[in-house]
Amino acid sequence: MNIAYLSQITNLKISDKNPLDYLKEYDEPGLEAVLHSHLIPTIILEWSRADALPENALSIFIEKRVNLLLEALRLKLEGIGFNIFDIANRTDNIYS
Repeated sequence: MNIAYLSQITNLKISDKNPLDYLKEYDEPGLEAVLHSHLIPTIILEWSRADALPENALSIFIEKRVNLLLEALRLKLEGIGFNIFDIANRTDNIYS
């Protein structure tokens, strides 16, 4: 969930930079639409603009990205039901 498709040139350009820093370079009108089209939560832009990440930023980002992905699947599979099981909230131990 922490992967986005980029061109090789862009990937090389940003690979060693903090997301808060490299997002500032691309933060211009239209970026939010691009992030949305790639199912990337725009909260990352808020963090970049504030120049600060919350302590649990990765967890927040991944949860929001999963939710965007699930919503996109719901729209694509409209009429074909599917269930979501959150194993983090299970009370039984599925690994024993």
